[in-house]
This record gives sequence, structure tokens and C-alpha cells, in this order.
Amino acid sequence: MTFDDAWVDEVRRGIIACSVFLWYPLFWVAYNQGTTNLTSQAATLELAGVPNDIINNLNPITLIVFIPIMDRIVYPSLRKSGIRFTPIKRITTGFFLAGCGMVSSAVLQYYIYKTNPCGNEASKCKTEYGKNSPISVWVQAVAYVLGGVSEIFASVTSLEYAFMKAPRNMRSLVQAFALFMNAISSALLQALVGLSADPLLIWNYTVTACLSFIGCVGFWISNRKADQAEDELNQLAVADFHAGEKEGEKAA
Repeated sequence: MTFDDAWVDEVRRGIIACSVFLWYPLFWVAYNQGTTNLTSQAATLELAGVPNDIINNLNPITLIVFIPIMDRIVYPSLRKSGIRFTPIKRITTGFFLAGCGMVSSAVLQYYIYKTNPCGNEASKCKTEYGKNSPISVWVQAVAYVLGGVSEIFASVTSLEYAFMKAPRNMRSLVQAFALFMNAISSALLQALVGLSADPLLIWNYTVTACLSFIGCVGFWISNRKADQAEDELNQLAVADFHAGEKEGEKAA
């Protein structure tokens, strides 16, 4: 192999880009509650004729509304004010908001158990008593909106960060590593299946909230040095690397 010092720096950048995703399984465990347990939770609330899965649409709506607001208003305003809301800080904020969304779900589940006729067996009320908890299903909007905003900060920013930091010849590796973290998240969700039923759902949302907050703290601690070196990493030179070439071939 023939390579220069810039190539070594690029490999370092690629490793940093991959390391950003190490804490993401904890984020996805919390975020993916929106398509699993929160849909079941909606079925125990007052639907008023609305399908229990319609509330899921608040997530993509939040993305459509808030991404332009962030890109055109919030981020430029922060830059003009001299506030460096760097990608690492955005991702940390995303972890925190995902945890807050799960806290709201845990509180809501507590009141579902408290107000429905079946107590801690809320999922049985529709069949046994013909009614659910009197709480409106639209209260779940808090969790879905927080989840959508957390995705903007954590997921969208992570892909942008990895694409900018990783060298051209390692971008596919970084993307594969990000998808591998999603697979680990699915394994963690399987481990928590035992909490995804009455009367343990409060614990389910509490545990996922704690995992997201742990990911928030762990992500910041492990990436704060990369955050300080943000400008330096953006200005590294492009490498000159030739794998499997002889000097004569390179000259030709």
C-alpha cells in the first residue's frame, strides 16, 4: 500500500464517525416505542371514533414541519447569536428529548391504570367493560412530537455528521455500522418484551426513558473531545492512497 499522512488522518476520521453511533441502540429502543407499545397504549384511551394507529402520523408530520424550521430559522439564529449548536450537541439533545418522550408515556400509563375500570389490566377493558380510560388519545401527542424532534436532532444529524467526517472511501462502512446499531437495538427490544404487557407497562416506559438518558450522558462524555475538535476535523486534507499499486503504475 502507498499512502500519506492525510490517509492516516482520514482513517481516524472514519473511526470517529463510526464511534458516534455506538450509543444509538439506547436511542432507538426509546424511539421505536412509537410503532409498538404506544400503538397498544392508544387502544386503551378514549379514541372518539379515531383508529388507535392514526396518532402515529404525528411523527412524520412533526418531521415535515420542524425540519425546515430548524434549518431555516433555529440553526441560523443560533449561529448569528454566537451559539455553537454543533452536531454532537444536537445529537445529545436528541437523546434527552427521546427520554423525555418516554417519561411522558410512563406518566400517561400511570393515569391509564388509575382511571380505567380494569386497573392494571387496562388492555382487557374494551372486551370486558366496553370502555377505555376517559383520557383522550391525543395526549399521546406529547410523546410523538418529542420523538419526532428527537429524530431530527439525533438521527438526521448523525447521518449528516458521519457523511461529513468520514472519508469518501469509508462512507459505506460508516453507513453499515449505523445499520448494525439498529440491529442491536432490535435485540434490546426483544429483551424488553417481557415488560410490554399489563401490568408492567409503566416499567417498560421508565426503563426505556432511563436507557435514553444513560445514552445521552454516555454519548456526550465519549464524544465531547470530538465536539471540541469539530473545526479541525472539517479541515483535514484529502488523502493520496493507492492500494495494490506499484510505484511505476502510480506514476503512469
